[in-house]
Amino acid sequence: MDRVWKRVLNGLDERVSLVHLAAVPERPALLVFMFHVLFEDVDEMERHEVDPQQRITTEVFAQFVAYFLAHGYAFVTPADVLGGLEPARKYALITFDDGYYNNRRALPILRQYGVPATFFISTHHVLANQAFWWDVVYRARRRQPLAPAAQQAEYARLKQLRHPEIAQYLLDQFGPDALRPVGDLDRPFTPAELQDFARAPGVFLGNHTAHHAVLTNYSPVAAAAELTACQHDLAHLTGQVPCAVAYPNGDTSPAVVAAAAGAGLALGATVRAGKNYLPFARHGVDARLLNRFLLWGDRDVARQCALFRTDFHLKQLLRRQR
Repeated sequence: MDRVWKRVLNGLDERVSLVHLAAVPERPALLVFMFHVLFEDVDEMERHEVDPQQRITTEVFAQFVAYFLAHGYAFVTPADVLGGLEPARKYALITFDDGYYNNRRALPILRQYGVPATFFISTHHVLANQAFWWDVVYRARRRQPLAPAAQQAEYARLKQLRHPEIAQYLLDQFGPDALRPVGDLDRPFTPAELQDFARAPGVFLGNHTAHHAVLTNYSPVAAAAELTACQHDLAHLTGQVPCAVAYPNGDTSPAVVAAAAGAGLALGATVRAGKNYLPFARHGVDARLLNRFLLWGDRDVARQCALFRTDFHLKQLLRRQR
């Protein structure tokens, strides 16, 4: 029964939100969007070489960009945000996490529409040609299935470990080749490819820690070392010194934010959904803890984008009245 009521409430919330959007002008804000893997088509997902995550194809990504341009949004970079945004306008910031080689597929779309995107790179994976742990588990559990609850518990446990412990778990569970990518779809950039990619128009790089480290699992000193190592690697590889970080898994704490600031990172992106209203100071928005939206490729793109834009949600009103 709880699931039924949840579906009913979600449906009502969406309808009310869309009515509000049609009737009331949007408030000025920065909307930040998070992507990971970029597929050519649905058939490629069905090869099951990589966790499909949001199931985003190049067609879906192009639809997303075109939608926000058509609705008066200006696409910006982290440096633009830190330099100050006009408080009466609407902005969007595109971000890709991790450093997948398949992210190169965004380049023709960025060129076509003349928009920038920021790619947050976990540099150890680039330097070591190492697969991302969730892809290793995804592939392995298709061969060695677990009950859904057990698989969820496995993912939750891995997110609580530090990178040496994760690597050892994968090797112990899935064999000596577990960390080796299986093809171009799941692998990270090589160093030379990342150098070339960083020179492309519209491409900006960001910090995603050296080892995709969930920084709240680390001591403040170790968290700072992860961030600083990524800064050093990106500067060495590409000449770019990022000013922005995407916190792996979105997990932060005051100590993590302080470590990011100490590494020269003035803008930070979480995985908490929501608009970042302008001007930041008036609305209590911390540029080091920006909200980010997730787009889903197997749902109606225009409807999702409209819901991202709305400034009223029935569920939020009900929570405040409890």
